[in-house]
Amino acid sequence: MIDDEQEAMGLVKRMKACLPIFTYPSKEFVSLLKKRNISLKVDQLLEIIDTDYLGDEGGVVCSLKFPFATEEKYVVSLTHLRLLRNHPLATDIRKYQIRRVRNLAQQ
Repeated sequence: MIDDEQEAMGLVKRMKACLPIFTYPSKEFVSLLKKRNISLKVDQLLEIIDTDYLGDEGGVVCSLKFPFATEEKYVVSLTHLRLLRNHPLATDIRKYQIRRVRNLAQQ
């Protein structure tokens, strides 16, 4: 088991109550987008406009709004985002990210 489902669902519920949430993309996410010819920088703010839990396989995922128009909708794992440090959920989200990445590595 990668996630504690109740804990993850609780985090999703708290995140939904705070939407939109501003975040930065990870280097890995920026690299993936570059391969799709989408130019994004690690210091560009994105908006999380929705969130959901996709079970152990998908974890907590976020629907994003970019600072520019895109034809596609993007849903990305919460582990590929960096929340602003002053956000009220920043500590809880960071704990979730660390625990999920650690548990995935152990699988």
